[in-house]
Amino acid sequence: MFGERFKKAREFLGFSSQNSIAQEIGLSNHSIRKVELEQIKNPNWDYIKYLIESGVNPYFLIGKSDEIEGQKVTGFIHESEYENVKAELEDLQNKFEIVQEALQLLQIEVDEDGNLKKRDSNI
Repeated sequence: MFGERFKKAREFLGFSSQNSIAQEIGLSNHSIRKVELEQIKNPNWDYIKYLIESGVNPYFLIGKSDEIEGQKVTGFIHESEYENVKAELEDLQNKFEIVQEALQLLQIEVDEDGNLKKRDSNI
């Protein structure tokens, strides 16, 4: 869930590829890819900060708003705001992991379009 929001935020800011935003922030393409595929527990904090400072609504990132556009921040974002967003992201990630474990137990997988299907038991 949050991975798709990070992808939309990247595209909203005009970065058509994971590599282009990774270079802008000074991260590896791999780290951006892992965020968008929801393969890591906590997104890189520099990435979150960059998105918010560039005008992405922090509440969009955590699923509390469907409005992607926020205010551009020139300068410092108060640390308490970061902590609130970070806590929300961690909570969402924990919920996501619980759902992933349940799907694994039920032998169900999710394709890249978000569709559920029964896992091939021959694999």
